[in-house]
Amino acid sequence: MAVTIVAVRTGPNQSIATVQATADADVAAVIPHGLGAIPEQVTFEPLLAEHYLSATTVGVIDATNVNLVMENAVGAGAATPQLRVVIHRPHSLIE
Repeated sequence: MAVTIVAVRTGPNQSIATVQATADADVAAVIPHGLGAIPEQVTFEPLLAEHYLSATTVGVIDATNVNLVMENAVGAGAATPQLRVVIHRPHSLIE
């Protein structure tokens, strides 16, 4: 089985994706964000209770990907996305 990542929206300053672990054994996900810089903020928005069962945490973050780790594989699989991830690029308000 695999983790399905679906890009909801990608832009120069923000990337939004959904995460669906289709089986209980799916314990990692890689989200390509395309921001060209290491994100300043990564936010989880739970969509299903399975998100809490899987205890998802952020792993390695770099200029191209956000890696997620599901700490608990038992009961984590679902037929629809469990989690929305919002990724923000660093920015400055100084002109």
